[in-house]
Amino acid sequence: MSRLADWIDALNDWTGRLVAWLTLVMAVLTFAIAALRYGFDLGWIALQELVIYLHVLVFMLGAAYTLKQGGHVRVDVFYNRFTARGRAAVDFAGTLTLLIPVCLYIFWASWDYVRRAWAIREGSREAGGL
Repeated sequence: MSRLADWIDALNDWTGRLVAWLTLVMAVLTFAIAALRYGFDLGWIALQELVIYLHVLVFMLGAAYTLKQGGHVRVDVFYNRFTARGRAAVDFAGTLTLLIPVCLYIFWASWDYVRRAWAIREGSREAGGL
């Protein structure tokens, strides 16, 4: 079990480095989109949508990395006074009572929408979109 946890931690660390690079790529693309639009009166819908998809990747992958690093917002009035074991108990309870139920609800609430979108092979509404 320890080897599995170490493998997951290593994967999460690699993901964190990937997110850092994706954030840089997203910022450069956003600058390029603005420069092309306002400097040269050029624009590509696909490039704009690519930034949206990169933002989704950064947010979703970055959330896992931030959780592992302990960077999420907490009520630190009590949390900082707890021992490492107490903090782990609070994190575990928060995961069981908040994180997992919310994830399951989002999965359940979006399932029909996702199923229909995949069934019709839904794509961008824009002519040049992804």
